[in-house]
Amino acid sequence: MYYRLKRADGAYRWIFDRGVPFFDPDGTFRGYIGSCIDVTDRIEAQRAADVARERELAKLRGLLRICSDCKKIRNSIGEWEQLESYIATHSEMDFTHGMCPDCTRRQVLERAAG
Repeated sequence: MYYRLKRADGAYRWIFDRGVPFFDPDGTFRGYIGSCIDVTDRIEAQRAADVARERELAKLRGLLRICSDCKKIRNSIGEWEQLESYIATHSEMDFTHGMCPDCTRRQVLERAAG
């Protein structure tokens, strides 16, 4: 079993305790044979690893799968939808559309060339 034990200096340590009953050859119970091992370092290392893993998973849960070309978002059922539609569905955001100066220039040049 695992448990915490307070040392003489007041520090609490994690202990792994294992024991089995011991009997004389005639079957008389004589006590237990076992060991107690301080496993505090292992328990603390495991907890640190768990915290780090949870932190990493939280980051990954926040990732959106987005097309690098058209910027559509792949939703939870595997369909691709417009970025605006996805965000509006998953937040309280509304959108107005405009055009930045770079896109305006590009469109004017495309129309003039076209």
